[in-house]
Amino acid sequence: MPGKTTIITFFGENLNNATELWTSFPAKVTRVATTNSNESGKAAFQIVVPKNIPLGIGAVRLATTNGISNLVLLMIDDLPVIAGHGTNKTMATAQELKWPVAVDANYEEVSFDYYKLAAKKGQRLSVEVAANRLGSPLDAVVRLLDAAGKELAYCDDDPGLGSDPRFGFTIPSSGQYFLEVRDVGYQGGPKHRYRLRIGDFPLTSVPFPLGIERGKQAAVSFAGRDLRGLRTQTIKVPTNCSDGQTNVSVQFARGKGSSSVTLLCSDLPELTETEPNDLPDEVTKISAPSAINGRFEKSRDRDCFEFHAAKDERLIFSGRTRSLGSPCDLSFRLLKPDGTQIAEADISGANEGTLTNTFKEAGIYRLVVEELNRQGGPDLAYRVEIRPFQTGFTLSVETERVVASPGGTFEIKVTAARRQYDGPFTLSLEGLGDDVALENNVIAEKKNDTTLKVKLPERFSPGQMARFRIHGEAKIDENEFSAPASTMPALRKLFPLLRYPPADLDGWIALGVRSPASKPGAEKPAEVE
Repeated sequence: MPGKTTIITFFGENLNNATELWTSFPAKVTRVATTNSNESGKAAFQIVVPKNIPLGIGAVRLATTNGISNLVLLMIDDLPVIAGHGTNKTMATAQELKWPVAVDANYEEVSFDYYKLAAKKGQRLSVEVAANRLGSPLDAVVRLLDAAGKELAYCDDDPGLGSDPRFGFTIPSSGQYFLEVRDVGYQGGPKHRYRLRIGDFPLTSVPFPLGIERGKQAAVSFAGRDLRGLRTQTIKVPTNCSDGQTNVSVQFARGKGSSSVTLLCSDLPELTETEPNDLPDEVTKISAPSAINGRFEKSRDRDCFEFHAAKDERLIFSGRTRSLGSPCDLSFRLLKPDGTQIAEADISGANEGTLTNTFKEAGIYRLVVEELNRQGGPDLAYRVEIRPFQTGFTLSVETERVVASPGGTFEIKVTAARRQYDGPFTLSLEGLGDDVALENNVIAEKKNDTTLKVKLPERFSPGQMARFRIHGEAKIDENEFSAPASTMPALRKLFPLLRYPPADLDGWIALGVRSPASKPGAEKPAEVE
């Protein structure tokens, strides 16, 4: 909770030798002594975060003398929190709540969790469950019931949240009400954790525009359901927005609790569509490179953009929607002025729409953007980034944590996807210092992978944790080219139910330093449930 002290207890295996807790957000962290220091199943830490920290999803990881734990996602939230007591399996035994409140609980299989609260006629109630967003396997369903058990509101999946549910409801009469939480398939267990949030907060999905150029400011409105005249905010994006995005907290003037949206920190000129632009003679004129922000406010909406391309110019068009919270599936095409289609975006898997095209002739071209299912609504926002094609490569790894002893080594397989470049390139590390020795750090000509071997200097200490990134560097056409390695394949393995894991975690690999006496495999590393 911003500005407050929170004690968080971690449950799992091999946690008794925990030395520190890493957080992806600014925080002051202190280990809390337990009554039984030899208890390996849990570890507690006191966390204090700044008062002005925006709400959102953060990540934490434990360091131990035998390595480091898996990543765990949690929520920075301004609602007061209590723990679910676990005995609330019927309406008669429902856990009584004073709202606004957030409840942290675990769902047991083939059961229901009930909560009871009092509300007055005319009060507005906002309810949401955070589970999937926290990496939990729980596919939550939430219902609002009156005192007689009659269903008043129900939600399984919210379009802007994925498989997490939420709804807003105006109380019809003063009295007692119940919330029922369960898994859609009645699956449960210790890892099926969730946070139930109850208050009066906006059900926001996305900001608009979706991005602001670094170092600049813009008036940002918000889209979603149940916004009730929510005002725009003037937001300035810092020049040093290192993660490429920032969270923005959103609250009603007299609300109870807040919601959060993700705003991109852009390195491109930002453009916003101008309506009407459905027809060829009503186009919005754009240029490349740039980022287009638009939305489909009515069904069967179509946005047309016009730009000039030079002969043999090659451009990449990349869509962003659901990874930013928009319940929108994007479709876009390139047309000649006479309406002849020359290219169409690929929208398979986690791809939100990409299109690469080389223009054979100089002239005017049109980009036509539509919602794939022709749906409409103010929260169906989209973003299309237009960049020049650059010869080079992209890199990825399938691990997001490694372990080694002082003076020891670890290995990481690095895979390359080439873009019209067959030459060699060199790998380097950022974050571990210049005295780290590397072997096999060149991906040879026409090769697509290498197993990078890293040797640590003796200055590292057991129980220490560090983070680093891998970069690939080459000289291409007399120009220096550099690309970071993505860890998104590893994050998707770690959080298999998250289609789009937190983007600010991408690229970073955690190093845990174990005791030299610990042979690899002799002890299991810490694992948090």
